[in-house]
Amino acid sequence: MSKVKRNQGTPFYIDGNRAMVSLGPLNENVYCCYRCAFCYVQDGFMSYAKLNVSEIVDFLVKNRERYNIIYISGDTDSFAPPRTQKGIELLDEIVKAIDCDITFTTRSVFSDFEYEQLSDIIKRHKKSGFKFIAGSSITRYSEDTAYLEPAPIPSPDDRIQHIKKMKRVGAITMLGLRPFLPVVNMHDYTTILDKIYPDLDIALGECFYFIRNGSIQERVFPKGISEDIEKNIVCGQRMEFDDNESLWDIWNSKEYENYVAKHCKKLGIIFAMHSEEALEEYNRLCQKR
Repeated sequence: MSKVKRNQGTPFYIDGNRAMVSLGPLNENVYCCYRCAFCYVQDGFMSYAKLNVSEIVDFLVKNRERYNIIYISGDTDSFAPPRTQKGIELLDEIVKAIDCDITFTTRSVFSDFEYEQLSDIIKRHKKSGFKFIAGSSITRYSEDTAYLEPAPIPSPDDRIQHIKKMKRVGAITMLGLRPFLPVVNMHDYTTILDKIYPDLDIALGECFYFIRNGSIQERVFPKGISEDIEKNIVCGQRMEFDDNESLWDIWNSKEYENYVAKHCKKLGIIFAMHSEEALEEYNRLCQKR
């Protein structure tokens, strides 16, 4: 777990357009009940502050003029057990207090009762005229890279079914193929997309960031970094979606981006590397209909 943490003064990340919030770490030593090999919080990403639901909502209300969309995402999975109900409570309280587009992202799946709860929240939110985007992240499909998303993370197939269920309860569905990783076969991504189709609205890619010789590198590349991968790495870069001061190495995933973008176009799915760009395209298409 990164030693770099946000404080009560700046508990979350707001970049002038979006507010990113979460339930924060489970405790002082564990930031998430999932252990994704590529999670940025292992190295130099700033863990968010641990606040209760009312404190998070108060922060969002006080800073309302600074954003136009809320993301429940970032440093931890706020919807994974044992905090699933707390995550749903956070969604519910935000919908009650703030008129705004909302996105939540998880690698978890829900019970029938929890999907009913989410369905009710979505119905109430859509009546206000704002968008509700349900995101799920799937980084690989093949079993030979299962170490990237170890148990208790639900299987890719279970998360695919989760996206389909979120579509049925009225959400805009968004898949994070995140991050693109050179150890994952490109065909995994098209397999995932084909299995979700036609219940997916948006697919997102993301560059892979890691700290040289850090925990992420050790877990993603247990056999070391090959020369072919190394030649596509740019060193010493700042993150463009967070204000941490760490310098990251970035793997150039352009080949993967082009491959996935082409397949998404074939299926009629919006693809982008950034959610803001994808949602702008979604709005543009909605206006044309």
